[in-house]
Amino acid sequence: MLSPVADDRLALLIVDDDPDVLRALGFMADTRGFRVDRCTTAGEALATAAARGPFDCMIIDEKLPDRPGVDMLETLRGLGVLAPAVLITTAPSPVLRRRAAALGVSIVEKPLLDEALFTEILRLLRRD
Repeated sequence: MLSPVADDRLALLIVDDDPDVLRALGFMADTRGFRVDRCTTAGEALATAAARGPFDCMIIDEKLPDRPGVDMLETLRGLGVLAPAVLITTAPSPVLRRRAAALGVSIVEKPLLDEALFTEILRLLRRD
């Protein structure tokens, strides 16, 4: 029997309820060599983090169907998940910006038309 090959790629968790965005971000991450886990809800992401983590970085949509992304990140931080994270959203409010800053989370605004998201991920991972 062959032993499994270790996967030494950086692990990225992407959480977005829009299947097109999730597919596009997953493809972009795959082509950059990340191991990608994709989730569509905060509940699914929390379960995935518990089962498949730790992750090297996380991309979290703010507007998830079951709870705001920043709330999910607060839960993850409370559970000791300290991986860098990027919150993606449209027109973040000052309150959201303060909450994200308090968690040490970057915000990249939608629409995600250029390389801003992956530039920020590489900066967070100190690989730029």
